[in-house]
Amino acid sequence: MTSRLPFIAALLCLAACASPPRPAPPALQPLGLIELSFSAGGLSSAHLLPLGPQDLTEQPRGLQLRPLSVAVFNTGTRNVDGVRYISATYRVRNADADGTASPTPRSNLTLIPVSAGDTLAGTPYRAVTTFAGGSVAPAVVRSVLPGHGLRFDPLRAQPVLNPGGEDFQVFTETEIAPGSLRSGSGGSLSYADLGVQTVFPYGYVVRNVAGGRTLSASPAADQFDGQVTLSVRVPLQADDAGQTPTEGTRRDPWAFRVVLLAVQDSATRVTQSPDEQTDNALVTQRAAAESATQVTVLPGSSYAGPVPARCVNQVRTAGLAGDPGATYLIKGVCP
Repeated sequence: MTSRLPFIAALLCLAACASPPRPAPPALQPLGLIELSFSAGGLSSAHLLPLGPQDLTEQPRGLQLRPLSVAVFNTGTRNVDGVRYISATYRVRNADADGTASPTPRSNLTLIPVSAGDTLAGTPYRAVTTFAGGSVAPAVVRSVLPGHGLRFDPLRAQPVLNPGGEDFQVFTETEIAPGSLRSGSGGSLSYADLGVQTVFPYGYVVRNVAGGRTLSASPAADQFDGQVTLSVRVPLQADDAGQTPTEGTRRDPWAFRVVLLAVQDSATRVTQSPDEQTDNALVTQRAAAESATQVTVLPGSSYAGPVPARCVNQVRTAGLAGDPGATYLIKGVCP
């Protein structure tokens, strides 16, 4: 009998000393589909879209957003390297789109572009038009790329991060794949449940203007604690005698209608965009200010700060995942 004691003790030790279970991966909980409209002329709006055929009555219905401002500037030279930058900022209230206040606080609210219904050329844009209201060519629509909010610095003669507008967030394809998004009760959701063709692996995170990422519960009727900036860039169209109209200025994208999925992210993280890879202090400071647990970097980054980082090697902006013809903000190799 005594000879079995060491064996039993060993088994007990193995059970007690086993590694603790890994924490569950971050989850994205959909809240509703939203269409945002904005133009280089400063106009913007927001409204809720039907979420999909699935009965998701357990989930809140969207977010209440109110347009705040639009900023536009151009860089470079048309016909050479000209680019237009547009940033649309919205105030956000912790409430359903119909104004019903959320009874619970919510954190890391994120607007993720999706392709749904009649969006154009495999993009999240339902419409992209010129100043005169004409349609923009599909190839040009696919050239619209996301990023942090930027402003033009006349001293450097180049775009720089606009403080308070660094809301761009990158996800992995796995994090936004069918079945990875979770309902309020924890069940997995398909793209059909959401009424979308695809979800793109990037978005824009809502921040509390007083600091942090949490919006308080039961806000007053006009209490918009949150703010989010959607930023895009698009090449200035070249003058071309073979196109109609021939002047590039008359073919430049001017107004945008984009479809987004509002989600609540269980993780607090920040993303270093390609525009800030020359100064790692920017994302380091932002991660500290947000108490982030993860920094997402892209190929070309040399970030080695105190907050753990993960590198995402590609960011799809048009087309389906795995599609050879998909368009990317960046597609490279992580170290």
